[in-house]
Amino acid sequence: MLQLMKPSGVSASYRFLPSLGSLWWKRPQQFLFRVIVVAALVLLALQSNAAAKPDYEVHPGGIELVLPVGKRADDVISVSANERQRVQFAVKGPSSSTEYSTTGHVSSRRIKATFGALGRIDVRMRLAPYQPDPPHRGRCKGRAPLYQEGTYGGTIEFAHQKDVPEISVKRGRVYFERRFRQVCKRQRPVFKLGGKNGLKHKLEVGFLTVSGKSEGHSVVLEASILALKGNPARSTGSLSVVGYERREAVRIAKMTDASIDHDSFDMSGHGEIPETVSVALPKPFAGHAFYSHSPGSPQNWTGDLSVELPGADRISLTGPGFSAVFCRGSLIAKFEPCL
Repeated sequence: MLQLMKPSGVSASYRFLPSLGSLWWKRPQQFLFRVIVVAALVLLALQSNAAAKPDYEVHPGGIELVLPVGKRADDVISVSANERQRVQFAVKGPSSSTEYSTTGHVSSRRIKATFGALGRIDVRMRLAPYQPDPPHRGRCKGRAPLYQEGTYGGTIEFAHQKDVPEISVKRGRVYFERRFRQVCKRQRPVFKLGGKNGLKHKLEVGFLTVSGKSEGHSVVLEASILALKGNPARSTGSLSVVGYERREAVRIAKMTDASIDHDSFDMSGHGEIPETVSVALPKPFAGHAFYSHSPGSPQNWTGDLSVELPGADRISLTGPGFSAVFCRGSLIAKFEPCL
């Protein structure tokens, strides 16, 4: 049994953890690549429609509570809850994660939820406010987030699973964030793309989305890659697979990811027909998959690619129940079917 009392060495910076539904926060390389891809798409969109008037984006409000439970080797174990009365118990590692989610009772004073035979959470909290952030200036309008920190006492118990140790926790720290609705003007780039020889003539971005059912899981595979048109061997990107299942009222998401390059995610040359992608990845993946598409024909996804998700048997990523969509190009309109 893993007996955990008050976690030590956890600073107030824990309050800035993103939602546990965002499964990239422990993977800085994947996150950095996604930032690069998003930045490239934004720049390309602005270049293709430079005369468009600036528009706005709305960030809705909400609350989140995070309770660090402890660590096991490289895994971080935590509980989180939000204003939608969802409670999550998560184990996150460098390249994989498992999250159990269910409906419970959530307030700034108490979190209570039952995960069936898996475990239960029933804790009461005492929170103290931080000095509020100064009012927002510049492109955003709305109240700054409110942070609080404190302690909890009660019970966090989970039975041993393949990817989760037995957990029994009575007290620890809690971090609370309340976000208010904000309206922000979209940012413009601070540099130019370089005219005829600009970014869109040198870069190509590819997105692959595969979905289907396998061994009792609803499976989603997503891959994104950035390549130089003149030197595709220098491509880089990331691929992730999430398997979803449900046990009574508990939703379980198991995820693993991997870096990809020209060798593991080989796209056909620009403009070639049929358009193809060959996928072959190291452990915990096995086998390979092949995507192909010609104008006027269905998109095909074949092969024997499979993956071993954390705490689960190996599941197939190809077969009759799977479908794939692949988009590539340097114009933002090309990606509308994939986004």
